[in-house]
Amino acid sequence: MKTQALALLAALALTAPAAAQDKIDALKLNQIQVVGTHNSYHLPADPRVLAYAAPQVTAAIEAVLARLTPEQRKAYESEFTNGGTPDIRRSLDYVEPPLSIQLAAGVRSLELDLHHDPEGGRFADPMAYRVLREKGERDLAPFFAEGMDKPGLKVLHMSDIDVRSQCPTFRLCLKDLRQWSDANPGHTPVFMIIEPKAGALPLPGAVKVLPFDAAAWDEYDRSILEVIGRDKLITPDDVRGAHATLEEAVLAGGWPTVAKARGKFIFLVLSPAGQQQYLGAYLVGHPSLKGRTSFIDAKPGDAHAAFMQEDNALADTKMVTGLVKKGYIVRSRSDIDTEEARRNDTGRRDTTLAAGPQVVSTDYYQAPNLFGNDYHVAPFKGGARCNPVSGGNC
Repeated sequence: MKTQALALLAALALTAPAAAQDKIDALKLNQIQVVGTHNSYHLPADPRVLAYAAPQVTAAIEAVLARLTPEQRKAYESEFTNGGTPDIRRSLDYVEPPLSIQLAAGVRSLELDLHHDPEGGRFADPMAYRVLREKGERDLAPFFAEGMDKPGLKVLHMSDIDVRSQCPTFRLCLKDLRQWSDANPGHTPVFMIIEPKAGALPLPGAVKVLPFDAAAWDEYDRSILEVIGRDKLITPDDVRGAHATLEEAVLAGGWPTVAKARGKFIFLVLSPAGQQQYLGAYLVGHPSLKGRTSFIDAKPGDAHAAFMQEDNALADTKMVTGLVKKGYIVRSRSDIDTEEARRNDTGRRDTTLAAGPQVVSTDYYQAPNLFGNDYHVAPFKGGARCNPVSGGNC
């Protein structure tokens, strides 16, 4: 009974008052703001795996950075590392609970990293585990292996190293989402951030990471339609309407209202490492994303432009705010590579929220965090709030 009472109190605390809910319902999807988690499936890697891989990964990153121009290196460091070369023993120090627990807490954006595995088994026996077992290590941190031997998209962060996941296959993750949604009808819309992974780790014996080709994207759409269902999606076709292009519809205010999007999911696909060419196969045969389930990272002027990935709002706050004002949906991150959380530094968080990206992703939505301080980005009551830039006077 005590557990049930606590659960009820938690649910009541997250429920927005009726008047506030009515205001949110009248807004369009680009006029709200939600808090989400970055790499929402993530379980921490075994420390011995990180100790083995970190020096090699750092050396490989340094080799790449050495070939960049000063301007390119500055852009890279601003976007990904808070300056300097990342150390995976620090940057991977976060953990997320099961997806349904996050959604119950008011999180309204979840991020999944996908790996193409058409034959099955490609990621079932990570290289770092093999090497460490050969060296006599035992009892390495287990990873949930259900379905890893079968063909299908896999959910993990870094092949061969950072492989532990709350739901290791895409369909398992989708089933969790559908079950939670069915149990919570009328929930505020959930923005699903998807990153198709590209490129293998520069380590001896590392598995080859396959590019997302037409077959991978067709499997991706098919999985969403079969598990989530078309009736629970907001797709590019829903936004485009009679307009010639998706961007034309977006700039004309074509996003549906929150009321129409309740109980539904919006899938947004990131560019791997910010390289939009990796998403080209998703557009082939589907101009302006006709018939597709998802919106993809784009630039203003693209026929399919509706969603944009601008992870570092500190780099150009005015640009992020300008995109939001025009009607695009933007995703930004409130903390990167654990550094803000370690320092209890709220500067990036507060600037990002104020800049107006509709989706703000964090590794720490609860306090205290793993480092024992209060840094976090709390979900909004009811799951969403009026966007400080595009929400008008709500």
